[in-house]
Amino acid sequence: MNKVILSLSLLACSTGAWADLSYQEELRLECAKVKNYAASGKKIYDQQQYQKAINAFKQQAAWAAFCQFNHEESGVSFSPQAINTAFNNVGLSYAKLGQHGWGRAWFSVFPEMKSSQFNLAQLPAPKKSNNLAGTYARHAGFGQWKTLTVKRNKNAYEIKFNGLYMGPRSLIYGPNMGVFYTNMPLNQSQAEYRYEDCIIRLTFGFDPQQGHYIQADENENAGCGFGHGVTADGRYMKVE
Repeated sequence: MNKVILSLSLLACSTGAWADLSYQEELRLECAKVKNYAASGKKIYDQQQYQKAINAFKQQAAWAAFCQFNHEESGVSFSPQAINTAFNNVGLSYAKLGQHGWGRAWFSVFPEMKSSQFNLAQLPAPKKSNNLAGTYARHAGFGQWKTLTVKRNKNAYEIKFNGLYMGPRSLIYGPNMGVFYTNMPLNQSQAEYRYEDCIIRLTFGFDPQQGHYIQADENENAGCGFGHGVTADGRYMKVE
């Protein structure tokens, strides 16, 4: 499997400590930390402290993508390869811990990149299970994930959606969010959520390359009670 590559990337968490700064000042302050965060993540990874490396590399990936998106205000730019490297660093750390679902998800954010394709090919083939419980994730942007969490009880699967919309300033001002709950009998593979004119259909499936997934289909222009821009639509890969 590929080694972690040290690239220009960013690692920071905005906590509101800079509330008196302008958006551009805070953005540039966070983006200026890229080299230190990348070096820190690689050092931890090389020490085989993979869980700590995940935390560092997640911030690397998030801020690399975010600062590039806002490059006119951030004053820095990152190539697609540098951003992909940051995402792959997270995936490699998960793979080292045997958490191949999350590794596959991070490698799949940029599936057209050769390094992502290589790393995906190194993972063991997904195994099909009759138990659908687990966490399913879909990339929401800037290294953040919206999820469908499936829990099994005596009579049904309980399903919870945690949605995000990552707007242009979301890593500093926060994302828009949305939540819904529904359930599904244990012997079924489809579930549905309804709210006023909103209908979201969930279909469970298995792909030999991607593993277990949930395909969410949300009717267009419906008011699902989520924050602005939040949608459940799309495919969610099983990561846990």
